[in-house]
Amino acid sequence: MNWAFVIPNYNGGRLLEKCLDGLPGHVCVVDDASTDNSLKILGNALGHVRVIARKANGGFSAAVNDGIHATESDLVVLLNTDVEVQPGFLDSVLPLFDDPDVFAVSPRIIVPGLGNLDEGAKTGFWRHGMFYTDQRQGLSGVTPILYTSGCAAVYRRSMLLELGGFDEVYSPFYWEDCDLGYRAWKRGWKSLYQPAGVVNHQHAASISKMNARYVSRVRARNGLLFVWRNIDDPRLISRHKRWLPLVLSRRAAAGDLSFINGWKDAYAHRKQAVQARLRDSRRRVMSDGEILAQTCAGTDQ
Repeated sequence: MNWAFVIPNYNGGRLLEKCLDGLPGHVCVVDDASTDNSLKILGNALGHVRVIARKANGGFSAAVNDGIHATESDLVVLLNTDVEVQPGFLDSVLPLFDDPDVFAVSPRIIVPGLGNLDEGAKTGFWRHGMFYTDQRQGLSGVTPILYTSGCAAVYRRSMLLELGGFDEVYSPFYWEDCDLGYRAWKRGWKSLYQPAGVVNHQHAASISKMNARYVSRVRARNGLLFVWRNIDDPRLISRHKRWLPLVLSRRAAAGDLSFINGWKDAYAHRKQAVQARLRDSRRRVMSDGEILAQTCAGTDQ
């Protein structure tokens, strides 16, 4: 199988050279209307780097989707600009796609700034009617995971296109990768963790520059949209509806306006999220319970 790297970039000029250094094969960088020196740096990039310059900032999903459509490879290797690959990281990842049901594979994603935390083995758990994502540590073999992190993952392009790519309702960032992996699992398409492939991630190098309240607001909005967009298990929906008013009251009492405003933002898109979930249900072959049993250890409380 052939592959192409797709790298979304927004004001990541200081990271681009190190990210691009040594990447083999075709590379497509989608610049999301950066205001720094990114385009100048990309103008001096190697000949195998294709640059797509968006005229308006659309967020992570929109930039990645442009890159997906611009490539013609069997596999898409998605990287953030704050990721550095270790030599040969694809050698152990690519053979897993011999299984036609594999949608995506995550390498080991080491975050040096967080004590070498591994972000690769994504999982999730329910608590008080809300769904949260997490990552398992210390796995030594290939393992099914809930989703692959958008910062570093390999996807089967044909399945990406069939799913419609990353859902841009989550723009500008957060939860779009979880949503994509979950929608793939609904169709019986697997996401796997392969710890033999390794990359390093300077965690949230771009997002960390943004207003913290805004980031928290977006995270809250998209976490709620994920539930409304994807979950149709009656038991889980019932618990979510029962707990949500209490969660909102507790957050309000604590002065967490970011969460309250995130809920308001999500509610404005609730109808579209439910409609999208109903459309997905026509292609569903795995229930929420089956997906969570394979990829998550947590339970609702």
